[in-house]
Amino acid sequence: MSEHRNVLIVVFDCLRPDHLPSLGYRGTSTPTIDRLAGEGTIFPDAYCQAPNTWISHASLFTGCNPYLHGLRTPTRKLSADLQVMAEVFREAGYATYGLPAMSLLSREAGFARGFDEYTLDGLRSEPGVLAHRYDRAADETLARTKDWLRRTSTPFFGWIHYFGTHKVEDQLFDLPEDYRRSYSPYAQHYDGKVSFADERFLAPLIDELSGLGLLDDTIVILWSDHGEDLREIEHGRSWGHNWSLAEQVMRTVLIMRGPGIPPGNRHEGIARSIDILPTLVDLVGIPPLSQFEGESLVQGSPTHMNTVYMENLCQGFAALRHGKYKLVLAQREVAEVGSWRWKASLIRRTAGQVMPANLRRLRNRLRRSDASLWCRERGEPEDVMRRLLDHGTARLYELEADPDEHHDLAAALPETVAELRRRLTESIERTVPGSDIDMSEEEQEQLEDRLRGLGYL
Repeated sequence: MSEHRNVLIVVFDCLRPDHLPSLGYRGTSTPTIDRLAGEGTIFPDAYCQAPNTWISHASLFTGCNPYLHGLRTPTRKLSADLQVMAEVFREAGYATYGLPAMSLLSREAGFARGFDEYTLDGLRSEPGVLAHRYDRAADETLARTKDWLRRTSTPFFGWIHYFGTHKVEDQLFDLPEDYRRSYSPYAQHYDGKVSFADERFLAPLIDELSGLGLLDDTIVILWSDHGEDLREIEHGRSWGHNWSLAEQVMRTVLIMRGPGIPPGNRHEGIARSIDILPTLVDLVGIPPLSQFEGESLVQGSPTHMNTVYMENLCQGFAALRHGKYKLVLAQREVAEVGSWRWKASLIRRTAGQVMPANLRRLRNRLRRSDASLWCRERGEPEDVMRRLLDHGTARLYELEADPDEHHDLAAALPETVAELRRRLTESIERTVPGSDIDMSEEEQEQLEDRLRGLGYL
């Protein structure tokens, strides 16, 4: 049995660590996040394993990289051979609650496994239902979470997904005017969204825990599933985070506060999303699982934690950070994708406007071209990975001297490229075949529509 510490994971979708005052940024106001960082431990060098919500969450839920958990595309599901986070805690006697904010984190994909309650109500989780909704509003997320906290037993494990910091294409986020006036309009008022999330969602949630007498016995984790490429959004390109493995996309927020976690601590060294579940079971006294690729962060960073695996095979990318170097492998045609997506995005934004028939036909053709770049056109993820290792274009960055990845050193350091390529090859030797969710043609079309609305197509 565990040590009866509650666990609450709060996910802020798309939140970048370099936009937090606790890490030196001055463009936002986040007093509650600052409080959690001051009363707990912040991890400045935290990475996700994929720049999209479903694959990144699959790594969080299993403590495994994508090649092991199997969920590498929007149509795949989690490996049935692995335990997921809620199953681990429920078997240890915890009440479990999951509140996803997007329907792509579906039961069919395996995300609901182990949860006593997994609330998809109000999301487009069934064919033809609520076709205009892609996310859950902040007030609804807060209300549902408070309701669960007031009636749950202890110990509990909760996972709460907040979506208001994510850009939703062709859908205006309902940001109050005060936050629009007080913060720059840069990238759809991104800093205003972050401050709103802190003050209108996280602050009342922490107050609720405190008021119920639960805060001091609860391990609270604030995590972001990926970052955001704000420069692309600002320049009118809609994709944001799903079209590269750049640092601003792969770096995540990770803050831990609660029993067993040093207060006022700044963790030195790399942390990965796959390390969160091993850390939690360590903190509450549950034996570690043999499936874990991640390691507990409680005792510091083991030496091999300086290696981070990253992938987005749907878009033809894989990467490995080892020490100060980062190797990125890309399919050669990826360089052409950006220009097509940019054209398609510009034309797509004219949807609903009256336009000449020839322009309307061009818009529709670009939409189809845009969608055809999706993963199915590249082949199975495992095949894409083999092609990347054999023929992918290599880019190499020295992150300590070049954190923004401006200077490609691949030509100057071929031995380093070869070494990291070898390590990347070794890391995927345990790859397990993935399995697809059973979907009709209509459901496939609806999935593509959802992905497009979220900026993934």
